[in-house]
Parts: sequence; C-alpha cells; structure tokens
Amino acid sequence: MRRETLQDGVFRRLSGLILEGGIAPGESITVASLAEAFDVSPMPVREALVRLQAIGALTVVSGRTIGIPKLTRARLDDLTRVRLEVETTAVRWAGNLVNPEFLGDLASNLERLREAERTADAKLYVGANHDFHFHVYRAAGSPVLTGMIEVLWLQISPYFHLLRGSGNFHISNERHEELFEAFKGANVDRAVNALQADITGAYRVLCDLI
Repeated sequence: MRRETLQDGVFRRLSGLILEGGIAPGESITVASLAEAFDVSPMPVREALVRLQAIGALTVVSGRTIGIPKLTRARLDDLTRVRLEVETTAVRWAGNLVNPEFLGDLASNLERLREAERTADAKLYVGANHDFHFHVYRAAGSPVLTGMIEVLWLQISPYFHLLRGSGNFHISNERHEELFEAFKGANVDRAVNALQADITGAYRVLCDLI
C-alpha cells in the first residue's frame, strides 16, 4: 500500500512538472535525477514514467533518458479535435457557476500571463497558462471532466513552449482577456468562442512548426 501511494505521489509531482512547464521539447531528464529531486528510490519514478509514456506524455529518448515525444500532425489534429469538444463543455458548465471569488482568482492568473508575455518567459507562460485554464475547468464542478482535460494537457502543453517566437503568447492572451470579460459579463457563448479561438490559434501555429 505504501509503495502504491508513493508511486501515485511521484506520478502527480511529475505530471505537475510537465503541466507547469518544467520540461520543454528537446529537453531531457533521467530517472536518477528525478529520484534525487523527489527524494525517492528509482522504482516509483520508473513506474510513474511508464504511466506517462502510456498516455503519450513522455518517451524514452535514449537509454535512461526521457523527454517529450515528437509531435506529429496526426496527433496534433486528434488532440485539437478532442480539446475543442471537452474543454468547451467545461467552459459552458463553469459559466453557470461564476462568482466574485472565481473572477478575482482568474484576474490574478491573467496578470501572471501578461507578465510572462512581457518577459518572454516560456516556462512562466506555460505554467500560468495551465493555471488560468484549469481555474476555469475546475469551476465546472466535475472532477471527472477535469481529469480528462488533464490527460489531454499532459500530451499537448509542453509544445506551448514552441509558441514563444511566433507572437502567439500575445494573441493567446487576447483570447484570455476575452474569456475573462465573457465570464465577467455572464456571456457563456462569448466565453466558448474565446476558448475555441485560443485552441485553434495555437493549433495553426504548431502546424507550421512541426
């Protein structure tokens, strides 16, 4: 039981590292370095890596080195189609539960995104982007739906690092502003449109980069 709990903990921490921008395409990590960073033995790290490889979030680069898998057009197309369906559902559900506390926290997340854009800090942007979106998705009130979206983001969010040089950080933040204003004005359809524009905008840029 202890080993299972430890593996789950390592899996959550490693997933968080990916989602918060800690591993970019082209970067690599080792089992030994992760075990040292998490202060655990290599075994639960290997088990967590197997789970992340199974969903396409990580891949073995060579030997004991692990990295972000190469993104293909077919995989990008599939991820984008599913994101447009699942994430817009979360936005619609969240739109019915907006309150002042939610808007205040979303505004704070939006300011972190602006700071990441101003400093061209890709890791800060990827982490802030995750926090902004998942603040919305969790507001939908469905742990099952949020879990589905997290699996999608484990596969796509590392590639947001590639958007820095394209000007997409600025364009995406315009969509984030629209999403915030839509929630503020209780306009769910406008919020959905803003999210769809955000997802498809990143998709178009990534299509040109892969």
